[in-house]
Amino acid sequence: MIEIQDSEIKEIMEIALDREINEFSMAANFYEAYDMDSLGAVALVVEIQKRYDVRIPDERMPDVCTGDQLKAIVKELLKVKD
Repeated sequence: MIEIQDSEIKEIMEIALDREINEFSMAANFYEAYDMDSLGAVALVVEIQKRYDVRIPDERMPDVCTGDQLKAIVKELLKVKD
């Protein structure tokens, strides 16, 4: 099973937001702390799909607002995939 590091989540967020994040917190709300908009959310999903070869169902996206939540759902999807 693939172990997902917090640094990977930060890197994915930076790609999705197209900017560097100096102080990243896995508990911070993406939309509030990093001003992520709907385009950033789409970029986030695309990057997750490319990197881990998993698809986050649309109905699960409202549950993904923090790095911790993103990491948990990706781990869950990877477990199902294996």
